[in-house]
Amino acid sequence: MPILSIDGDDQSAAPASDFDRVARFYDLTYADFDDDLPMYRGFAERCGSPILEIGCGTGRVVLPLARAGFRVTGVDISPAMLSIARQKVEQAKVAESVSLQQADARHLHLKVRFALAMIASNSFGLFVSHEDQLQVLHSARLALRPNGLLIIDMFNPDLGLLSSEDGQLFHDFTRVDESTGHTILKMHSRQVDLGRQTIDVTFIYDEMAPDGTLRRTLFPFATRYFFLNELQLLLEKCGFELENVYGSHDLEPYHSESDRIITVASPAGRRQTRTQGKK
Repeated sequence: MPILSIDGDDQSAAPASDFDRVARFYDLTYADFDDDLPMYRGFAERCGSPILEIGCGTGRVVLPLARAGFRVTGVDISPAMLSIARQKVEQAKVAESVSLQQADARHLHLKVRFALAMIASNSFGLFVSHEDQLQVLHSARLALRPNGLLIIDMFNPDLGLLSSEDGQLFHDFTRVDESTGHTILKMHSRQVDLGRQTIDVTFIYDEMAPDGTLRRTLFPFATRYFFLNELQLLLEKCGFELENVYGSHDLEPYHSESDRIITVASPAGRRQTRTQGKK
């Protein structure tokens, strides 16, 4: 008979970061997603090294940039995520080009100043409070060179779609984890607060071993969605000047029906003409 265990409620075994609980599922979740990598490669070629990714996870963006010859620093609050990233960096033999550091994005203390910084894949939305958002942007500004660039990639909210999906349960994928042989089924549900512009999300991972044992991992978290004017005001308040905004990873012009809001900003009053950067 299959045995069911549930991971997520045992506070005595709380991870160092909430994201530690799902670090081993991260690469399965993003196995088919690389749409944004050419965009980041293009900005890296424009700005040059060194490059900073805030919220680097398991190195999905860091690793391709390092393979392309750029010097990259990735910071993340999750030790488990960073442990997986370090293994991948070592396997790819790019350790000399990559620095991975555990850090809270709201309080970065980095000795290096960067030509390019990025917050990819809706990660900025994980900072739900206005205070946290300002702290992250302030830290990012201090981490940049005077003529550096900050890229924030967020989804463009469709209020009709958000309302229609509120409270429903969705199946995301069923995949085999080749490292364990376990079958992973991922689902999610979300509760949307249109007034506060927040989404309470629950990821559900059902992991079935070959012997039929089933383990369920629950990962609840909150995220915030933004409209363009909000992002622009936040950036300006933290000393940035909006250089451009795009509506897709192909850098198409932003409009109300765009899938993405991708802001590109630089420290206010310090923009300089850029030539092709050095790796």
